[in-house]
Amino acid sequence: MNKLESKSGFVNILGVPNSGKSTLINKLVGKKVSIVSHKVQTTRFCIRGICTYSFKDLSKSQIILIDTPGIFSAKRRLDKAMVSAAWSELKHSDKVIFIHDVSKSIKNNSLNVMKEIFKIKKKVILVLNKIDLLTKHKLLKQISHFKELYDFEKVFLVSAKNGSGCDQLIEFLAMSMPSHPLMYDDNTISDLPLSILASEITREKLFKNLNKELPYNLMVETEKWDIRSDKSINIQQTIFVNKSSHKPIILGKAGQNIKRICILARKDLEKLLNCKIHLFLFVKFKKNWMEDSSKYSSIGLNYNA
Repeated sequence: MNKLESKSGFVNILGVPNSGKSTLINKLVGKKVSIVSHKVQTTRFCIRGICTYSFKDLSKSQIILIDTPGIFSAKRRLDKAMVSAAWSELKHSDKVIFIHDVSKSIKNNSLNVMKEIFKIKKKVILVLNKIDLLTKHKLLKQISHFKELYDFEKVFLVSAKNGSGCDQLIEFLAMSMPSHPLMYDDNTISDLPLSILASEITREKLFKNLNKELPYNLMVETEKWDIRSDKSINIQQTIFVNKSSHKPIILGKAGQNIKRICILARKDLEKLLNCKIHLFLFVKFKKNWMEDSSKYSSIGLNYNA
């Protein structure tokens, strides 16, 4: 097939925190490329998930889905950097999705985000997520409300968790991409370096398993990545906390917490990389790591945002 017959483009996914952006991207890509947790602002930087769609005539369309941090009123340096990253991708996208969790009411934050998006892009796709949590009557009421607010290019009703409605969404996006050679190999699912993706998977397990006890402002860095002769991989990661009192929370009694986190992260990494993983986790106290500019640049955030 002539490469010029293919389609390829960028789709920016925006929404308020916990609207389901990361879950949707993972479902559309077919593998975990963005971490998910109930903690707000789990996604800290723009992550590209790559979905290569094949049409019936065997031509292909590559949709580069950009998972952005949730947009909210930011005060801390890290939060400002994340929100800045979310907006920075918008101008360069071929399509824009605003995603909303239908189990939640339309609040001022959502209205403000939509208003700002429409200032930059005239055509916006509305994705109403978690439709399985709402009755048909309440769902129709929400659809009507959104349509009164803005003239959306298209409205999709989905459940990112179970995949309902996702096939229709990805088909529409595939058709909507501009004619362009594929930007990535067919088998590529993310443009993130594997070391960062591995760090993110461990951070997800920390959030999911330690829940309220765990401080939001921790960071995981992959410091060693050694491929052994048997093709297995030795990975060494450090979990940075900015208060010494947070360290025992992560370790747990007799190291039980960190052992559990390590096993869960290792299993996800083996599934992602299709090989045996030897994962070693360490916890370090580093005061004010959130003021360390190198920590921002390493994950593509602007320290001075």
